[in-house]
Amino acid sequence: MAAILFTACTQDEQAERGNTLPDGEYPLQIGRVSITAEASEEPWTRVGESTDGQSSVWNAGDEFYVKFEGSDEVGIYKITDTATDAVEPVEPIYWKNTQPANIIAWYAKPKPDDANNGRIFLTWQEDDGLVYVLRAEQTATYGETPVTLKFKHQLAKVRVIIKGTVDVINVELVNLSYNLPEYCDVKEGEIVNNGIGLGHGFFMHRTNYEGIGTCWEANLPPSSDYKIEGFRVTTSDYMYTKFCEIKPYVTLEAGKVHTVTITVNFEGTQIINLSTLTAPYEIDESGTYYATGTGQYGIRVTNGNPNIYLEDAQISVSSGNAIDITGGNTTIHVKGNDNEVSSSNGAGIYVAENSTVTMQGNSTEDALTCGGNNLSAGIGGYMIDDNTACNCGNIVIDNVTLTARSGQTSNVGNYAAGIGAAANARVGSISITNAIVYADGGGDGIAMGAAAIGGGIGATSLSGQTEFDITISNSAIRVTRGCPYASYIGAGGHAQGAADYDIIPAARIINSVVYGENGAELAQ
Repeated sequence: MAAILFTACTQDEQAERGNTLPDGEYPLQIGRVSITAEASEEPWTRVGESTDGQSSVWNAGDEFYVKFEGSDEVGIYKITDTATDAVEPVEPIYWKNTQPANIIAWYAKPKPDDANNGRIFLTWQEDDGLVYVLRAEQTATYGETPVTLKFKHQLAKVRVIIKGTVDVINVELVNLSYNLPEYCDVKEGEIVNNGIGLGHGFFMHRTNYEGIGTCWEANLPPSSDYKIEGFRVTTSDYMYTKFCEIKPYVTLEAGKVHTVTITVNFEGTQIINLSTLTAPYEIDESGTYYATGTGQYGIRVTNGNPNIYLEDAQISVSSGNAIDITGGNTTIHVKGNDNEVSSSNGAGIYVAENSTVTMQGNSTEDALTCGGNNLSAGIGGYMIDDNTACNCGNIVIDNVTLTARSGQTSNVGNYAAGIGAAANARVGSISITNAIVYADGGGDGIAMGAAAIGGGIGATSLSGQTEFDITISNSAIRVTRGCPYASYIGAGGHAQGAADYDIIPAARIINSVVYGENGAELAQ
């Protein structure tokens, strides 16, 4: 026992004097890791993709390699807590002496092929996901607190955002005069060689972020030997491909996101720049129209069967209907989640009797908010004056997230549905399919109010519309009625003549769920 104690004391004394340490007794302690922010066009991507595309995060279980500079021994450490970026050793490395040391750490995805110069292929990102290479260097002193490693991205990201009327399913990164690298060789987190591949490039990885929507990305090594010149887009029917050249060309820099926005429209598409309108935009024939921007003048359809695309469109008018459809049948294609049409004195979207408006997205990630005011619906009817409402036509909502709110203000006891009729006017059929819908009916909240979906109510004739053609299938509906005496889906109501049902029996509710204002599921 005396001999053992003496040996231990001798080792401590040696450590204090900076002498050699015994092998395998003093492991390197890593407290946490981070990915440093880079000067960039926008925040850099992450090792594990966050939902909004704006932050760098680790995934639990991610492993990285660590070594002391000048040593051949390589350790493996693992992320254990994504909230704190805490780390634990899988195969630790050990201090050899007490002198300060430079620590090198690296991460790569996919794992480099060490038998082939640490090669990582770049052309497989379309199917296999994005490639990542990160590296950290940190000086550490024996006996101090656990080391914090700050990783930096060694690759650059190219992100392509597609806008416009065309449904694009593939984006190919294409160069004409510069060859793009097919692979890169990685050694200890550094790019040591770029393999030159074919000049036509390769398909990018498709992904989706909150606030950005669908986009295409690829991570590439920075190099002065090539620049990004353009992209080829392919439509959903594979009948249309188009090369889009960008100027100036993009020179890639490590740790930066290079974002390119491409607008792809059908030939003959008419562009509606809402921010430059000085009067409502008039449409009197069939055709394709692409509306974007922010404006105080709306769109008026008087004839034809036009297709109107709304993307990043904000319409807010002070009077009249924001989108006014008085003739023909109109399809409104919703793209992205930043679209709103509203009026301070009219309906968000009005469609005349015997006409149809269809609101359609590619998925429920596409969203539109419609706001009516002064006795008018979010989508449906509107009031000409305090006592006169217009009948409205058919409303179709398909594969989209839709919010519709009617105005709450009333001096004469008239109210409109969120989706449907104003006051005692009539609404045609209402069809909702594969959608998420939020609908609020107008009312005083106490004794008189309209339905969320269906009929309004008017003080001049409290009977209102009682028969409705409403079909809801494969959808989630959240509704608020104007008062406790109105239907959620169906007719408006009042204290002296309450609506008979929360949801009228004639409404066809198929594979759908309806929630009231308190979040409870409504009986059908």
